[in-house]
Amino acid sequence: MKKYLLIFLLLIISNIAFAQQYKSHKVAKGENVYRIAKRYNTTPEAIYRINPTAKDGIKEGEILAIPVTDDQEYKTHIVEKGDTVYSLSKQYGITVETIYILNPEAVNGININQILNVGKIEKKDPTAIDGSSEQGKDSVLDSLKATPEERSIIRFITHKVKRKETLYGIAKNYKITVEDIKKHNKRLYSEQIKKKDKIRIPVYAKTPTVKDTVVDTAVSRLTTTTKYIVQPKDTRYGIARRHGITIGELERLNPNMDTDFPIGMQITVPTSVFVPIKESIQPGFELYEVKPKETIFGILKRTRISSDSLFKMNPYLREGLKAGMVITIPKDTLVVEDVSKVGKYINLENKLYNFKPKKLAVMLPFSLDTLDLNARQQTEEYLKSKQSLRISLDLYSGILIAIDSARAKGITTELNVFDTQKRKNRKHIKELIDQNSFEDTDAVIGPLYQSNLETVAAELKKYNTPVFSPASRKESTMYDNFFQTRPTNAMLQDRILSFVEKDSTDKNIVIIVQQGKKHEGIKEKLIAKFPGAKVAKIEEGNYLYEVRLNKVLDNEKPNWVFLESNDVAMISNVIPLLNAKSESHKVTLFTTDKNNAFDDDNIKNEHLSKLHLHYPSVYREFDDTNENEKEKTVSLFVTRYRKAYNVNPSNWAVRGFDIAYDVLMRLGTADDLYHAVSFEGTTQYVKNKFNYDKKLLGGYYNKEVYLIKFDDDLKLSVVD
Repeated sequence: MKKYLLIFLLLIISNIAFAQQYKSHKVAKGENVYRIAKRYNTTPEAIYRINPTAKDGIKEGEILAIPVTDDQEYKTHIVEKGDTVYSLSKQYGITVETIYILNPEAVNGININQILNVGKIEKKDPTAIDGSSEQGKDSVLDSLKATPEERSIIRFITHKVKRKETLYGIAKNYKITVEDIKKHNKRLYSEQIKKKDKIRIPVYAKTPTVKDTVVDTAVSRLTTTTKYIVQPKDTRYGIARRHGITIGELERLNPNMDTDFPIGMQITVPTSVFVPIKESIQPGFELYEVKPKETIFGILKRTRISSDSLFKMNPYLREGLKAGMVITIPKDTLVVEDVSKVGKYINLENKLYNFKPKKLAVMLPFSLDTLDLNARQQTEEYLKSKQSLRISLDLYSGILIAIDSARAKGITTELNVFDTQKRKNRKHIKELIDQNSFEDTDAVIGPLYQSNLETVAAELKKYNTPVFSPASRKESTMYDNFFQTRPTNAMLQDRILSFVEKDSTDKNIVIIVQQGKKHEGIKEKLIAKFPGAKVAKIEEGNYLYEVRLNKVLDNEKPNWVFLESNDVAMISNVIPLLNAKSESHKVTLFTTDKNNAFDDDNIKNEHLSKLHLHYPSVYREFDDTNENEKEKTVSLFVTRYRKAYNVNPSNWAVRGFDIAYDVLMRLGTADDLYHAVSFEGTTQYVKNKFNYDKKLLGGYYNKEVYLIKFDDDLKLSVVD
């Protein structure tokens, strides 16, 4: 019960972190905890947790222990009057995009006294010479930062948006870029323009014409120009580099250049090619031609360098990777991919490249509106009686561990938590969505109930936001943005029926099914799948006589028996009868639904083990003491969960972790989740595995199911 109260507190705080290592920091004059937290990319709460006395204030010269997940520090800047994101990018020699990546909140504008991260504090390696080590190469790469070119603004024009106008069309009309408009209308970084909106259009001092321009380059000067037709695989950076000029100089030569850079477009370039590509390569680096179907994360895996390093060497990669493109990589880093190791399961942790901050929303029925957290006894009683609340808290606790684990891999997450309160709460959920911004949310996990899930999927379909169902086994036939993470009962049944069918030619199939309408469907399905099977007669009250069992068992063939029931009395009657004949008649037991009745104390696991019970499952069993490489994620999760809550994780906590961690890993290996679920192969974490497929009508479903069996030693194993 203490665990659930703790999760309630975490729910209210909506933030959690478990430090992987610590760094000492000496407080400088004028520093506060918030600024120190920004410097080390952590939170004030995490610092207070390790240094509780800091809540009363900190003093110059005081030493603080700082929880960090990597060894990186960041420069900070306190926003002053007149500061803009653009001016700060110029001041610190970084791009506007970098500021937004380091400070996601800045897309909504910056305010005086706000603290921003404005670049990494670089660590120099005195032993690195001419790129002979990785750190040496990184120091070379860090010098390749883009420096924004400042243009003088004469005045601003107010433009009233007309029907069907787009930012691109407006920018083209005023002969400026979309970024120019967004810089002076910051809300447009997160909002779409609407009819009758009034936006500020900057008017820049006139740029000298090409004829009057003399462009300095690192090698020579521009004297004459010619026309060039954009070819397939061309990029702005590639063309600029081949002609010995910068992208800024290319844009000045072509002020009306289409930002989409279409094939066949005619542009102005210098007549001479001043710098051949090979001559532009720095010592310690080499050229590599991109192969067909090759991806960025594939190159990162083969070269074993960071995505930051790859983008610094090849800024044009942000426009997309194309076959035949020539890129720069460090020398002697390319390794040949061993295709023999590629199997059914894929490890997304080795394919990460998209490290932009992710935004997740969790929508679960916490029912906080009905609780008085000051009344501890009342809260504990409510927790004991409310199953949906316990499931929600377990899911949420697992999600928090997943976010922290992803952060250790370089994936940072902004988490927003919403209380859906109860089942069929359409009005409340619509209000939550209307009152909050979901446009840039990468994924929503929840709600718990199918009716609420359908409402969320319907409301967020306009943004194409993926909605993940954590618990419901029902699919959606209406919404393309609906992701069913839990296989349906039909999938579970089909999995074990297919397994038995493959090896049933010399087996005696026996069907024992509980009476009643609820079990008529599975009985008919079993008979249709195995028309030669023998059906045992069940007496009134769901009782099987031994004489009835003897009539359907075969003395010559192995007997494969399906037992379908949720009646403890019936199962406790049938299992001992089968167990008594397990050796003489070679009995193996199967069920399409191992429900709670099989776990009753009246059912002996020794019998199930002797009968080698086979059943389909959403979960797999794991051994958290196993040192096997495959179990490292399992052990790490269990260790973190025990440390955080002082109890072992439930299946729902594990499920919350697995779903959230899979979502974050997929977002880190693709541009969005729709791209990520197209990967061939299955992902597997602690107890769950995922392999999504698209329904012809409706959303996505997880088609992966485990087939579990009892071994002789009472242990459970996964049947391949």
